Parts: sequence; structure tokens; C-alpha cells
Amino acid sequence: MFISQITLNNFRVYSGSHEIRFSIDTDKNITVIAGNNGFGKTSFLTSLVWCLYGKLMVDVDDRYKQDISEAGGYKRYCEKLMNRHSLSLSGPKVEALQLQLEGKNLPQREAINKQIDELTSFNVYVRLSDLMIPSVSCNQIDIKRTYNIFDKKEQLEILIDGRPNELTKNVGPEIFINDFVLPKEIAKFFFFDAEKIVSLAEVNTVEEKRYLSQAYAEVLGIKKYTDLKSSLELLRYRIREKSAVKSDRITLEKLNKQVEQSKKIALHKGDQLEELFEYIQVKKSASDKYQEQLIREGSSITLAELGRLREQKNLLSTDLAHLKARFNDMLELAPFAMLASKMAQVKAQIEAESNNSASAIALLQNKFSLITTALIGQKENLGISDKKHPELLELIRSMMLPEQTSQVKMLLNFTPEQQNDFFAIYDNLKNAYSKTFKTLLNDQKRLQTVFNNVNRKLQDAESKGKDPVIAGIRQSKEKLEDEIGLLEKESSNLIAQRQQLDTEINTFSRQISELSKKVQLEDVDQEKDITAERLIQKLDIFIQKLKLKKKGSLEKNIYFELNKLMHKSDFVSRVNVVVQGDMIDIELYDNNDVFIDKELLSKGEQQLYATALLKALVDESNIRFPVFIDSPLQKFDKNHSQNIIKEFYPHLSAQVVLFPLLQKELSEEEYSWMLGKVGRSYLIKQNSNYNSGFEEVQPELLFTWFKQTQQAHV
Repeated sequence: MFISQITLNNFRVYSGSHEIRFSIDTDKNITVIAGNNGFGKTSFLTSLVWCLYGKLMVDVDDRYKQDISEAGGYKRYCEKLMNRHSLSLSGPKVEALQLQLEGKNLPQREAINKQIDELTSFNVYVRLSDLMIPSVSCNQIDIKRTYNIFDKKEQLEILIDGRPNELTKNVGPEIFINDFVLPKEIAKFFFFDAEKIVSLAEVNTVEEKRYLSQAYAEVLGIKKYTDLKSSLELLRYRIREKSAVKSDRITLEKLNKQVEQSKKIALHKGDQLEELFEYIQVKKSASDKYQEQLIREGSSITLAELGRLREQKNLLSTDLAHLKARFNDMLELAPFAMLASKMAQVKAQIEAESNNSASAIALLQNKFSLITTALIGQKENLGISDKKHPELLELIRSMMLPEQTSQVKMLLNFTPEQQNDFFAIYDNLKNAYSKTFKTLLNDQKRLQTVFNNVNRKLQDAESKGKDPVIAGIRQSKEKLEDEIGLLEKESSNLIAQRQQLDTEINTFSRQISELSKKVQLEDVDQEKDITAERLIQKLDIFIQKLKLKKKGSLEKNIYFELNKLMHKSDFVSRVNVVVQGDMIDIELYDNNDVFIDKELLSKGEQQLYATALLKALVDESNIRFPVFIDSPLQKFDKNHSQNIIKEFYPHLSAQVVLFPLLQKELSEEEYSWMLGKVGRSYLIKQNSNYNSGFEEVQPELLFTWFKQTQQAHV
């Protein structure tokens, strides 16, 4: 299957109609669409996803789900998809055409309304070729999705070989695309951002694993057999219901009605939730506008912020008071710090008095006597001769009992406790006092500055709060905030009610299941039931074997692709695909058979793993659909880029479309590696912020034209 062309009409940055044709040559299967950031590469990829899936695009990728949620719902999201420039120009024209409707006949009114629809609509058109649909002769399929922002209606048109087909009418256009073109569950493997696919290596929660497992099952072809099994189980239930005795039939019918009623109520609650959510978004948007008005009036502060400022002022006042108390304590020692030399003299006097005191001299003489006695007793053991013995004693005496050249005059006569207090104060003044004093001064200046700023903001806010205009705007904003709070509370109640309904439905379903087991089947239906049961058992065995077969095949493919892309050949020695019930997980092991935590890999390695996984899944799926890759070489070094360009992209699919950022993520040298496989190339050029277009250039001249365009732009 190929996509031969896509046409965008007033979609995002593409004002007017823009057509692009892709290479369908299998020898040159790569189409390159290059442009600067903001020129419309991602918009182009979004247009294709939107055209195929519409509101179901939330199931393709989380980023679309997030964008739609932030926009306030699918309809509001679609309104943002229309080109702003075209939308601004259409307003006066639409008003003029509406005035012309009066007095016109039916054909004229239809013609005018058609013009109005063209001015207020945008669309994306995709042509598929070289595809096969079971039981339908088909050369090409045309898909066109249109959205009218005036009446908020969407239209999806599908033509097979230029004509409507009964198949699309019977199954519905959305289901036709999902069943015969590309299932939405696996579309993420064919439309992806090469930088963001690292998310495949960062799956943690059970919900994320379950969602990815469903996609794996769809890609590997397991889901169609599990669906067949579910259909057979449903068939058995219907046979049992039909064959039930009268009393059981009445009970089953009653339970079925209760389930159906609960589902209808749950669906209604869901619609209410969606409407309520959009209403909340509208209210929040209005609240933001009031906030903008407050900013323009010079008072952007809210009441909550005003309260926080007052609280901060009180805390700062308390901190300043504590600092001032500490500062006053420090001032008591300031005179002593200023007379540092006098303090040193006092210290010397205390030490001199301490050394020359009678008690100190007596203590030293007593110690000298003890040493003399000890030396006499140990003279022979220590090997001290009679000649050296007196000399040693004299040396000890001179060191312990120096000659008193002068008698120290007792001026202070401090007690030991007073001496210790003085030395503690002296050490504080000499070592820590100056540093602590400076720190206190700096802290006081800093806190005083912050206090002044907060106080100034508070005074400014309180003075502006008295302004009647600001007070009125703030009152309106507070009223809206209260309304939003009530709406969110109502939303929570609706969610709780839906959860309760889901619980009731599950309870009823279990009762139906138990009751259906007790029914007595009629002879004719009993054989059908036995046959269905036998098929279900065979399907269970077949599905298990298929999972094991796909497990081995997928393990080999991932291992082969990963080591082919990695410049480290022994990076992964074993790949294990874990299949447990409906859950499918992928484990990597190094050459020591140690489990590799994919979250601990570098972003480049995670991207290589995700890339190898995508290639393996695409091969296993047997779905021949074009692959579109945004930011194809993000986070790859030169060695990995060469492997990706030469070994991966050309063989990924029969048709590959790349959206690179030239000279940033794709150099001219790297482009030369793939040039032989490039069939078509385009540059996205932008005339203004809301008007981009495509210019086809010869593949070998892509960088030449790009450089000329950049120089002209500069």
C-alpha cells in the first residue's frame, strides 16, 4: 500500500490548498520533507492522523489526547486546526454572502451556502494506491475529512476507484479505515516522532503495559483470534439465553434490561461529563481574561496572593526582631572587641599570675621531687650513668622550675572559674566575634530589603485594591472561581455516579453469566453450544501456540535489529518476550545474562531500542503501510546515525517519509548516505506565520536549495 498524494486545505499553517506527492518507487522509497522549526512538519503529520481517525486520534498517541484535552474537547481542538489567516479573511466574506441569501431561490441559496462552507471549512485529502481489500476490486482509495467551524460538523468521505462503495456504507467509514486501511491501535508504530518514541522504553505502570500489550497483540495478529474467541463466547451466551426455561428466561430478560438501562444512563452521564468539562474550560478561559484585565489595570495580584504577602510580612517582622535581639547581645561585647590590645594585656597578666602563684610553684616542685625519686630508682634499668644522672636532673629542674628573674605583681588574682570565663570571652572575640557580627549585619540588611519589597508590594496592592474598577473585576473573577468550584464538584459527583453504574453493570453481568450456566439447552442448540465450546478450546490452544511462535520470532527480530543498529555488537545478548495472559512485556539481558533496566539506558540507547522494536513490530505485522518519521535523527551520534540511515530507514517499509531539520539533526554528509534511496524531496517554505507551502526540489539539490533559501531569508 502506498500514499500517492496528500492535499491540505487551510489546515493549521497551510493557508489555502497545498498538494504533495510521494515517491512510490520501491528502489527509491524515501520521501524527504524538510523545513525549519515552526514551519509545519509536525502539522503535516497531524493532518494525516486527523484525516484517517478524526476524534479517534486520541487512541493513536498520548500527545493528541493531551492536545484535545487542553483545548477543551474535540470540537474546540478542531476549531484551532483551521488556518488563522484564512479564518480572519473569511469573516467579512461570510457576512456578505449571508446577506445575499435573502430573496434567492433554492438553487441560488445552495450555491451561496456552498461558498460559505468553503470559507468556513478546512479539510485533508489522502489518496491510497496499490492496496488490496478482500472481496472488493480496488486500485485506489480517496479519503477526505472536512470540518466546518461554523456549524461544528465533520464529514468523512471515502471513494473506492472514484465512487462510493456499499462496503464503506455498511460498516461505516471510521470502521472501514480501522479494519481495512490501518487499525488505530497500531497507527503509533507507523506515525511516530523519533525523539519521543523513547517512551516505549519507559513503560512503568500496569495501565501503560496493558495499553502497549493491546497494541502488540494487534500488530502480531493475536487480537483477531482473541476477538473470534470472544464472539464464540457471546454466541454460546445467546444460545443459552434462547434455550432457557421460562423462569430463567424472564430473569435473564430482566437482567439484560437492567444492564442495557445502566449502560444508557452511564453513556448519558458520560455526555454530561464531556459537556460539563467544556463548560468548565469556558469558565476558566473567562477567568483568565479577568486576570488579564487586572494585569492591564496594574493589579494582577489575587486575594490569595495578598494573604500570602501579609503572612510573609509578619514572618519577616519576626525574623528581623530576632536578629535585632542577637545584635544587641553582640553589642555588649563590642567595647571589649574595640580594646583588643588591652584584652591581650589582661590575658598575659592572668597567665603570669597563674604561673607565679605560690600554689603553682609548690605543685611544680612536688612533681620535680617525684620525678627525681623515680629516676633514682630506675637509673640502672634506663642505663643512666652516674655522670649523666646529675646533668639529666638539672635539665629537668631548669625546664620545670625556671629561675624567677622578677616577682609578678598580683593585680587580678582571678579564681580558676573567673580565668576560664575570661579565656572563653577572649577566644570568642579573637576568633568568632568578627565573623558572627558581619554575618548578622548582612542577614539584617538582606531581610530588611526583602521586608521593604514585600511591604511595598503589599501597600501597592492594598491601595490599588480600593480602586472601584479593579475591585469590580476582582469581584467578577472571584464569582467565576466560585462557579468553577461548584462545576468541578458536580463533575466529581458525575464521575462517582458513573463508577457506581459500572459496578452495577459488572454485578449484573456476573449474575447473567452464572444464570446462563444453569439453563437447559434444547437439542438443536445444544449441539451448537458443544461445537462452540470445542472451537473455543481449540482457539485457546492455538492462541497459546501463536503467542509462543510470535514470541520467538519477535525476540529474534528485536535482537537482530538492535545489534545491527548498535555500534556495540555485544550490547544485548538475549531478548525475552514475556507473555502472561493478556500482558506482553519485553526484557533485555547483557552478555553476562544480567537484566538490563531500560529506564537506566541513555536517551540515545533508549531511542535505539525503541527504533529496533518498531522495525521488528512492523515486520511482524505484515501490514504494508507507509511509515512517517518526525525528527528522524534526534539524540543519535554519528556512528548510530549512519547505521540508522543505511540499515534502518530504507528497509523499514516500502514507503518511508522523513521530516528532518536540515543541518541541525540531518547534516549534508548524513543525507548523502541515503541519497540513493530518496525518490522525492520537498522544502517547506513560509511566507508568514500562518502561511506555509511546499516546494519540490530534486533530491540531489535539496541542501543547495535549502542554503539559498536560508541566505535569502537572512
